[in-house]
Amino acid sequence: MKAFNHILSGGLRTRLVRVFLLQVLAISIATVLGVYAAAWVVERVLVQEALNGEAEHFWDRRSENPDFPLPDTNNLTGYLAPGGDVSAVPDWLRDEPPGVRRALRGPESEPVVHVSEQGGDRLYLVFDEMQVSSLAWYFGIAPLTGVLLLIYLLAWVGYVMSRRAVSTVVQLADAVRTYDFRSGQLEELSDEDFSETSDTETLALINAFNQFIRRLESFIQRERNFTRNASHELRTPLAVLRSNLGLLQKQTDPEAQAKTVERMERTVRDMEALVETLLILARESESRLNWSSVVVNDMLAELLDQLSATIDRPQVKTAVRANGLLELNAPERVLAIVFTNLLRNALSYTEAGHVQVLIDRNGVTVQDSGCGMSEADLERMFEPFYRGHDRSNEGYGLGLSIVRRLCDRFGWTLHADSELGAGTEIRVEFPQASFKPFGGSG
Repeated sequence: MKAFNHILSGGLRTRLVRVFLLQVLAISIATVLGVYAAAWVVERVLVQEALNGEAEHFWDRRSENPDFPLPDTNNLTGYLAPGGDVSAVPDWLRDEPPGVRRALRGPESEPVVHVSEQGGDRLYLVFDEMQVSSLAWYFGIAPLTGVLLLIYLLAWVGYVMSRRAVSTVVQLADAVRTYDFRSGQLEELSDEDFSETSDTETLALINAFNQFIRRLESFIQRERNFTRNASHELRTPLAVLRSNLGLLQKQTDPEAQAKTVERMERTVRDMEALVETLLILARESESRLNWSSVVVNDMLAELLDQLSATIDRPQVKTAVRANGLLELNAPERVLAIVFTNLLRNALSYTEAGHVQVLIDRNGVTVQDSGCGMSEADLERMFEPFYRGHDRSNEGYGLGLSIVRRLCDRFGWTLHADSELGAGTEIRVEFPQASFKPFGGSG
């Protein structure tokens, strides 16, 4: 991450400066080359065409009037050699053949010379472009300078704006580099902490990192839940195995031993299914869970018998009461976890009295006549590790927290009511369940 931040803060800015410098240099070279190309076109094309036109004009007029004067202006001078007599032609010009080219007149003078012949006469046109070049320099370089200055100014503005945008990215990189993932408090980044967040790209980066933080936080939470849920949920089947091992050591009847071994095997299978379920729940999706049609009555009767055998409560009467069959399409092991925790919690906190399960059209209610809870305990009963005022029973305060989390995840509704010293009632409602009353009536 440090190297990444160094690349952003140093390399990115350096490359940005390099790009703009290369851009300015390329534009400058292209502009200068364009001016020189224009000058070449002016000299090779426009001047040559102009001199050709002057020569044709002179020969046409001379054919009409033999005394037509030679061109003689500030920039153009004409010389005529009638019949090859070059006495009136300057020495430096006499040996120039027909055509258009530059001729050396002096150390600092190379005018454009146009030589043409007609009827044995030779016409020399000398175009002195010094003044024209001065005007071209004045009217060419001045606009060129202005254009270049404008280009440089725009490039500087673009660099400043780009650097400002890059500065926000560097700030974001620094925030990511210094982010404390070990604190346990994964706070999201706020766009108010950065200088420029009006551009959508920066906001997209911030939102992407915040999404990563939320996903990471959910991963950590699921890992924590799995660790404590696994340790909590495995206590019951381990207690069943322990009690059955004790029975197996005392039994001598082969038939009784076979039944005990069968219960142990069933418990081991339940443990395997439980661990697999908890592992799947620790992932983001529950798509790998085995959904099936579950008759809740049968499951509750079996779980209540199993827990009554492992939790020694001889003064507690247990019963399952229903006026119909409640059937639900759900992962069977998830339902088992929910009901096991509710029943175990009811039996653990009821020394004498009753624990009964009521099954109706809308859901399942677990009632007990145990110690009950105060209003303060009732508000916090679904928090992890919260055990309320009665801490005489062993446990970690995770059972009801697991129930709440699973009900929220699968869309089941959870209600709780309790009175201190009178008992507790917890109800789970299943919106998608089907109910078949006994006797077949609707």
